Amino acid sequence: MDVPLVTVVIATHNRRPLLEEAVASVKGQVGVVWELIIVDDASTDDTSAYTSTLTWARTIRLPEPGERSRARNRGLAEARGQYVMFLDDDDLLHPGALAVLCSALDQHPRAIAAVGAREDWVMAEGYRGRDIHPLREEVRPMFDELLYGWSAVSGQNLYRSHRVRDIGGYDVGLAGLEDRDLWLRLARRGPLVLCPQTVMTYRIAPGQSRPADIRQQREAVARRAIRALPRHARRAALILRRCRSLVDNAEDDVVAGLPWQAARKLVQATVLAPRIMLSTLIAPSVARHILGRAYRRYSKR
Repeated sequence: MDVPLVTVVIATHNRRPLLEEAVASVKGQVGVVWELIIVDDASTDDTSAYTSTLTWARTIRLPEPGERSRARNRGLAEARGQYVMFLDDDDLLHPGALAVLCSALDQHPRAIAAVGAREDWVMAEGYRGRDIHPLREEVRPMFDELLYGWSAVSGQNLYRSHRVRDIGGYDVGLAGLEDRDLWLRLARRGPLVLCPQTVMTYRIAPGQSRPADIRQQREAVARRAIRALPRHARRAALILRRCRSLVDNAEDDVVAGLPWQAARKLVQATVLAPRIMLSTLIAPSVARHILGRAYRRYSKR
């Protein structure tokens, strides 16, 4: 068999119907040699019966359920591809996605990963739309944006496999923010390629919600990344987190009907970190969140 250029790892647990759709989206990829590794995290539904029919894929069944990070690391350990993607079992790759991301990494050997745009599908509302992403290819360091709070879901990203292995893969002690932590550790090792093409659909299922303490969890992951920085770099990093806190508080002010307080905090954040607040990734995101909260508040009147 040809040695694959790309390994796609899907960790799954008791979501056989969704898994089948995710697998079909991988099987339809052309233009690049790939392999699929499915890590069944001790499912108790008919996942095992389904994966046994996939003679063209490799399936690893774990003896007892654990966190998604452990399953992904097991797939990474078995991956033969120069590049690796961790696709969630409820998400869908678009046709040609792997070829687009591979081409970007081939053309930019210093880049540690390629990130495509995504389509968000809010299933309960029937909404489908492109998430904020550059309209032209960009190659640049992204640690500051990541520390501020930018992120990309796993199916948008194609990593150089050895880079992920070099940092020890996913932290099995984290649940829920493992992608953010992985990015923060990886991004210090080189630039990213941001590809304008939409490469996947991120499905947000009915009832899917964020934990009430999501801000505190994100702050804890960010602070951990800051502690790993050289001492001279920590002050600038803390300013970025202060900037994010001001933006979060501005959103709360909008919800509370205090627009002038919100505006003052946004000005403070921009003065603190103008490069980040005017970034092509961060500025549109801040505007969308603020305007969205304002619309939901005042449209009810």
